[in-house]
Amino acid sequence: MALEHDDKPIETRDMGMAHIDTSQSIKTGPAGLVTTAINILTSPSEAFTELGQRPAKLFPLIIIMLPLLGVMFWYFTIIDFDWFIDDTLANSFPRANLFVETSGDSQLEQARGAMESMSQTTFRMIGVFGGAAGMLLLWVLQASYLSLVSQLNGDRFRFTHWFSLAVWTALPYLLTVIGMAVTISLNPNGQLSSFDLDPLTLTNLGITSSNNMVSLALNSVSLTQIWGVVLTVLAFKQWLVSGWIRALSIVLAPYLLIIGVSAYFLIS
Repeated sequence: MALEHDDKPIETRDMGMAHIDTSQSIKTGPAGLVTTAINILTSPSEAFTELGQRPAKLFPLIIIMLPLLGVMFWYFTIIDFDWFIDDTLANSFPRANLFVETSGDSQLEQARGAMESMSQTTFRMIGVFGGAAGMLLLWVLQASYLSLVSQLNGDRFRFTHWFSLAVWTALPYLLTVIGMAVTISLNPNGQLSSFDLDPLTLTNLGITSSNNMVSLALNSVSLTQIWGVVLTVLAFKQWLVSGWIRALSIVLAPYLLIIGVSAYFLIS
């Protein structure tokens, strides 16, 4: 009888520990950076367990940023700048007729003047480093947001964990970089729209809309970006041992906010 009485609190205590941190209750040996990269694409749960214990960041940063910078440098080296300016303005204002009716030609001409005032070297530098800087800023904001959620929830995961996760879950973007390289090689004449550069955007995959606002969104969203968001949801669910609804609502909240704010300004 004494043995039965002593076993109960031990069992209860073990169950409590499993509930608090199931994903990290068993420590594992280092998986290796290459193995983790492969697991992100093929076995995400194993990769998340590794990153929860050892949140590496430099390796994925290098293998994403260097190819991206190389492809963008190639693109802005072969591009016809005059044609690029016309194409960018045309695609940035798909409601051109409405824009002219309400604001006149002045704002459109001001935008053209600002682009034409830059030298090709300056234009190239902005084009090459702008995308990489934007991705880095997005990762920092995502990590800051999720680390704040963790702190409010009393979890052990901090900014370093979430930033590592943001970078690793961006690995599918390498498929976009490869697609960009193929697209550039097939269009050597320098008249390649930035909207056509990524073959994996929803628009270039054949999803179109007659609504201008929806069309802009479809041009901006890539299949690899969706893949990365799905991986983030899976990681949140595993690390914080949460349900699907909580993981989806917390991870997707910033994206829904951005979509809502963008739609408001486009409508107004």
